[in-house]
Amino acid sequence: MRPQIGITVSQYPEYEGIKLRRDYIRAIEMAGGLPVLLPIVGEALVGDYLKHLDGLLLTGGGDFAAELFGELPEPVECDSEPERDIFELALIRAAWQKELPILAICRGIQGLNIALGGSIYQDLPYAGFERINHRQNEDMKKGSHPVHIGDERLANLLGEDILVNSSHHQAIKRLAQDLITAALAPDGVIEAVEAPARDFAV
Repeated sequence: MRPQIGITVSQYPEYEGIKLRRDYIRAIEMAGGLPVLLPIVGEALVGDYLKHLDGLLLTGGGDFAAELFGELPEPVECDSEPERDIFELALIRAAWQKELPILAICRGIQGLNIALGGSIYQDLPYAGFERINHRQNEDMKKGSHPVHIGDERLANLLGEDILVNSSHHQAIKRLAQDLITAALAPDGVIEAVEAPARDFAV
């Protein structure tokens, strides 16, 4: 049987439903896994989800609210999904305790860092990161800025210097103790992390 990979989803308030880009599903399937969507449920059910999963994919989406990492809100945009935030942080912490493999993408990186005790910039331009536009206007299938990969394992897979697309205005500020920086943008924004003590948490 294929490994079952849980995928987090966004809420779709207009239809009281959920939504997810198909790219995530296709990538898991192409890599030999079975995609399993994880609708937002109460924290008490998180453990039941994890009983059936072999890995966890944390997807992109909205912002994390400042109170979740112990800060006061700044006068900036914050498009958060409170139910999703609470659910995902509980899911990440439980998956971490279970030592489940975790791949965190975009919002997922911020969530992983917050869940493990780190903090994030609420808005990159407000924090002074204006040299690079981290929310590109170009087609998202095109790269918009370079990233330097300092982690040997990732560099062997992707190369040391690559061009990436970019669609975020929040990013890691204080890195969680269990994580290390794996890639940086030229302005110093952390673009990838990993947990060196784990088989796979990237």
